[in-house]
Amino acid sequence: MLNEIPRLEHADASSIEEARSLLAAYGEKAKVIAGGTDLLGLIKDRISGPKMPMPEVLINIGAIPELTVLRYDEARQSLRIGAAVTLTQLEESAIVREKFPLISQACSSVATPQIRNVGTVGGNLCQRPWCWYFRNAAFNCFKKGGEGCDAVTGEHQYYFSVNGLGVCVMSHPSDLAPALMALGSELEIASKSGSKRIALDRFFLGAREVHETILGPDEFIVAVNVPCPAVAARMAFVKNRIRDTWDFSLASAAVVLEMSGAVCTGSRIVLGGLAPFPYRALDAEEMLRNSRIDKDVATRTAQKAAGKAKGLRMNKYKLGLGAVVVRDAILAALACQADMRR
Repeated sequence: MLNEIPRLEHADASSIEEARSLLAAYGEKAKVIAGGTDLLGLIKDRISGPKMPMPEVLINIGAIPELTVLRYDEARQSLRIGAAVTLTQLEESAIVREKFPLISQACSSVATPQIRNVGTVGGNLCQRPWCWYFRNAAFNCFKKGGEGCDAVTGEHQYYFSVNGLGVCVMSHPSDLAPALMALGSELEIASKSGSKRIALDRFFLGAREVHETILGPDEFIVAVNVPCPAVAARMAFVKNRIRDTWDFSLASAAVVLEMSGAVCTGSRIVLGGLAPFPYRALDAEEMLRNSRIDKDVATRTAQKAAGKAKGLRMNKYKLGLGAVVVRDAILAALACQADMRR
């Protein structure tokens, strides 16, 4: 019956090398697991399809020492976040709150304390769609290997896209991803062929892909490396949702402003809840360059960020909502007086 975990093999990996070996041995029958807040729900509800086979083996990477490290490197001026670090650990870290408040703000907006206590950084970045058609075993949607997206002609009022539309119109569910992307983060990824580093900007795939990330079946995230923001950087994360707790984003924005006095010399603006991937608003970033930011500039920049969006039949209100969260995030970042001294 549904809501019961089917019989599965389970293996605890004690090192990255062991995890690689297990993935190579089991191939597409295996899935890696750490917190399991997303994966176990999919398994219990028997969510599968032609391109989404039900796993037969779970490989636990949550106890691998390298994946549980949360450390600030003073010499390199960067933060290393192991993929198995929990969202609560990240949110409550003193060094994160001091030097990377954007990350702490984003973490605090995720789900409930119970979920944050278990959910991991890697899991949050690699969530599958929170679309009710994808999460319902009765629908063979595109992401499971079907031919089309049931949401296009169905119910798409809330957790669906207005930017970057393609075959699938789900909106990416991660709150942490926009914040990490706005900070210029880089991922360290392990596979049977070794390890590689990739900018988080290049990690997520588009709406015409079955999978949301570039990860292959033999790959997993080891860590996220976040460079320390400039001393004069200001940042903010703003999220709009139906309920104040336990809810995904209708629209969110992570903003980092690099300031020289009253002038913005550079910025990164990343939107959440509005596209099938964390959406970087490059045109809006360019508009802020060398500007003195006030409410009018913030409003025009926000409109630029939402300018290419095209609403679906039931979610056109997100066009305005997206502009609002960007404007509010820019103004909140401008007002941020957090001590960013190294």
